[in-house]
Amino acid sequence: MYLPIIVTVLGFWSVTGQASDFTINSIELNAVPSTILKNGDNLVLECVVKFAKSKDFVLNSTITFYKDDNKIHTTSTIEDRVSLTIPVVRVSHSGLYKCDVSVASRPKTSDNVEIKVTGLFPPHINVSKNEVNEGDDVIVRCEAPEERSTMLFKFYKIKNQTVDETKSKTTNDNYQEVKFNIKEGEQILLFKCDVYLVLIGETSPYSESKHVTVLAPFSTPRIEVLPSLNFTEGKNMSVTCSVQKSPKRLDDMKVTLQKDGHIINSSTTSTLSYFRVATVDDMGEYTCTVESERTSKSKRTKIDIAELFARPNLTLSSKKQYINEGDYISLKCSVAGLATNVSRSLAYKFILNGVKTFKREGGTFSLSATENYSGSYVCQVTVSNITKVSEPLHIQAYAPVKNLVLTYMSNNKTVVLGDTLELTCKCKSGTPPITYSLFQGNQTLGQKTMQGNMEARFLVNSSKSHDLGQYRCKATNRNTQHTGKYSNIVNVTIIIPISSVDLEIIPSSGNVEEGSELSLICRVKDGTLPINFKFYKMKGSEFLLYNVTEREKLYAVYELPTFSKQGDGTYICVASNGAHKEVRSNSKDARAVLATWKKGVIGTFITLIILAAIAICAYMHMDKKRKGEDITTEKNRSSKPDTAKNEKLALEIKAGSVENEYDHHLLKTAEETTGNNQQKHEAEHTEADVANPDAHQDTAENNVTMVEDAPEANNHP
Repeated sequence: MYLPIIVTVLGFWSVTGQASDFTINSIELNAVPSTILKNGDNLVLECVVKFAKSKDFVLNSTITFYKDDNKIHTTSTIEDRVSLTIPVVRVSHSGLYKCDVSVASRPKTSDNVEIKVTGLFPPHINVSKNEVNEGDDVIVRCEAPEERSTMLFKFYKIKNQTVDETKSKTTNDNYQEVKFNIKEGEQILLFKCDVYLVLIGETSPYSESKHVTVLAPFSTPRIEVLPSLNFTEGKNMSVTCSVQKSPKRLDDMKVTLQKDGHIINSSTTSTLSYFRVATVDDMGEYTCTVESERTSKSKRTKIDIAELFARPNLTLSSKKQYINEGDYISLKCSVAGLATNVSRSLAYKFILNGVKTFKREGGTFSLSATENYSGSYVCQVTVSNITKVSEPLHIQAYAPVKNLVLTYMSNNKTVVLGDTLELTCKCKSGTPPITYSLFQGNQTLGQKTMQGNMEARFLVNSSKSHDLGQYRCKATNRNTQHTGKYSNIVNVTIIIPISSVDLEIIPSSGNVEEGSELSLICRVKDGTLPINFKFYKMKGSEFLLYNVTEREKLYAVYELPTFSKQGDGTYICVASNGAHKEVRSNSKDARAVLATWKKGVIGTFITLIILAAIAICAYMHMDKKRKGEDITTEKNRSSKPDTAKNEKLALEIKAGSVENEYDHHLLKTAEETTGNNQQKHEAEHTEADVANPDAHQDTAENNVTMVEDAPEANNHP
């Protein structure tokens, strides 16, 4: 169990101990027999390491061989010399070689040694087939089996001892394949290749040649023309294509005959013929082509045909740029180079749109122009079985525009401001192109030119209130450029939608006296009449109060003649017109307040109460003053009577003889004052009785005055 651990420890100790017991003096690489070799020679690479070490000391070293810095061989040894043998060298072995040694993680590398191998062998070549058909493919394989390097393979296709086609490919493999297509007419081909070593820069000799025999599935076609390749028109002409098919090939083939690049006949048989009475139009280059799935062959020939007579020319006598319906026109057909008597004896045909035929002698054709006779005219002339047709002449008779109708594309004749009006103009008859113009009054709103029997549609944006009014349409064509026709008039009413609604109330404060009148005035800023007004009261929910339609005014009035508390709430109005959009006003609050006469009664009552209170207060004040004067008089007489009077009042109170609280208060005040003054009087009298015999009398007067002032002080707020 512990043996691997022991061995590892001992090994580590051995290497550690060796580190100080050796030195690598040098390392070199030798090539035997030489650094320059021929392809196929034997090569020995010898790596020699020179050490300095202790006597009998054994070194364990690792030696590695490299080619162009790529590792090719590694070995572990205790020797100081290691050999690497390459028994058969090839050109691809050329390069830079070196070796290195590593002992106890101490490396050392030799110098590079360049090895050069010459004499690259020719590559091997093979073909997939030795016998092929035209159109087939041949796969060619080139191989350098002994070489190992980046190689450029070149392939050569040789025809009639001349290189016809080359292909090349670069690869890291020692072989490559390419595909050659066998073309029409090729018979015996040679293929060969060579190899170029990219990194070494050496090219091999050519490989041996491979022969490939080409078989034709069919022959090149033949063209036979009768009566000849050069003759005068009017004769019967035949063109025949023929081909011989190989008995070894059963592939389907197709034969076509072309004239100036256009196929005029075709067949799947080996023979194809084309017959016709020749004209100069049949002159040109003819090509016969035979083709199968993979190959084709062709043959060309040119046929020249002399003209018997010239192509007819068709002209129009009228000099007008445009022909109006009802104009008289004349067509003339002529053939240049013909004698007059011959020209008159010919049969002329005038053909309209390839359908209608009019035969005329002398070559002229006259007619009154109508739209039905518009179209493409040609004239046809026949001489000696040769028929020739002129270039087409287009004649257009313009019928005037009629029955112009303007239509407003809506269910009604009203439109809301801002909407788009769609108006359509169309003529029931008239030769196009027709130009339609839309008018509002005398103002042109738009113009359109229509091809064919198409209507003109105009879109008008009703962005302004003055867009309402009368619309009409005008139509012109080349027959009626200066006059034109006008349509019916369409009246369109533009409805201005309601912009804003304002509610006013009278009185404006919203406070209405009970029994008085409340007026609601609903106004719109702008809008087309008639306008429908609705008045609502909102108290929890909306209640319709009044609904009216005004046809002459932009406002409506709703009156509540006798307003009461039941009328308290918020009021609004809603306005709408032909735009079918309701607009709500601002809201106004109204509440019932007391009537003026009720306020007057209440004010009068309050005034009387205030006057009564003032009178009572004045009476009480006068009564108090009177009683005070009586008390003063009594005090002047004697203080005792005053005291007696107070006592009398007290007795009256006890007996219930005092009439009011005021008297009771006056008595209480007088008693308090009398008691205090009496004590003071007694003291002063004792001290100053002798010195001031009149002091008693003065004191009594003062006491009376104080008693008189006391009630006023108590009654002060």
